[in-house]
Amino acid sequence: MRDETQAQLHLCAFSPLSQVFKDPRNRSQHLNILLVGPRRTGKSSTGNTLLGRGQVFETRGGGATTAASATTAGRHISVVDTQAWGLSEDFVPREEKIELLRAMSLFGLGGPHVVLLVIPLTDFTDSERRAVERRMEILTSTVWRHTMVLFTCGDLLRRRGCTVEEHIQLGGPALRRLMEKCRYRYHVFNNKTAVLGEQEKQVRELLSKVENMLQENGGWHFSLHMYQRMEEEWSRRELELRTRLAAETDVGGVRTKQEQSFKAEEEEKKCCLRTREDNKMNRWEDEEEKAIELMTLSSEESSERGEERKESTDRKTGMSAPSWPKGGQRLVCSPRRLA
Repeated sequence: MRDETQAQLHLCAFSPLSQVFKDPRNRSQHLNILLVGPRRTGKSSTGNTLLGRGQVFETRGGGATTAASATTAGRHISVVDTQAWGLSEDFVPREEKIELLRAMSLFGLGGPHVVLLVIPLTDFTDSERRAVERRMEILTSTVWRHTMVLFTCGDLLRRRGCTVEEHIQLGGPALRRLMEKCRYRYHVFNNKTAVLGEQEKQVRELLSKVENMLQENGGWHFSLHMYQRMEEEWSRRELELRTRLAAETDVGGVRTKQEQSFKAEEEEKKCCLRTREDNKMNRWEDEEEKAIELMTLSSEESSERGEERKESTDRKTGMSAPSWPKGGQRLVCSPRRLA
């Protein structure tokens, strides 16, 4: 059965969205769907519901990755049912990585247009969330742009008497965080319904949501190699930008150092000029003080000379100034006439 279903898989390239959905003749455009999820979530049953051809995928669990194709709801689809995941939240076993990458290779160059993350409408714990995110990281973070949560066990909603929106709101932080990664894209399947019209209705509604998601993504499928090349190109451009900015920063730093050196030289020149001016002022002040001192000395000498000349004149004329003894008593003397 596995070889037969793989032989039936027929893939084709995805045309631009403007040509696919605006032209009614392109309503049968091929869609590639990748089913991923943990064990015992109804993932293989979901694949059978999508194909509408009975038990194409083995539902007993533990099966390897399988691919099949069919025409359903007026659309030709190819479905790849990946091997179910384990619950390890710390690491991903090597076998699971190989199976997941092999599932991607089954789409050829086209890749999946939508990744359906299958989760039952039961309690979703934080441990389960971490285990899911570990597996999705293998496909890089860009896979979330193409991922839609598909809730199984839709019959539980009727039993509980609630809607899927109420289930998400009351599902706790782990479920809400998962929904945020998927941008709240979700759908509900009831794989147990035996009504043919009900099955076709839920498949048709799912494909309509897939079309809306494709419009958001510009009509492009998910390609691991394409996104890897894009990330490498982004990393290369980012490295070039950082190198250029670093170079400009270095040049600016050199320029700043030169400017600082120039300013230091200017300040040093100004300081030297101020020192020279101060020295000149000091010399002028010293010279002025010396000139004043010389003028004072010269005036004192002049006065002394004048007194000496006066005394000599007095001697010649016979007039002498009164002298005072050391005791302080004044001597009375009469003038004497010279003959």
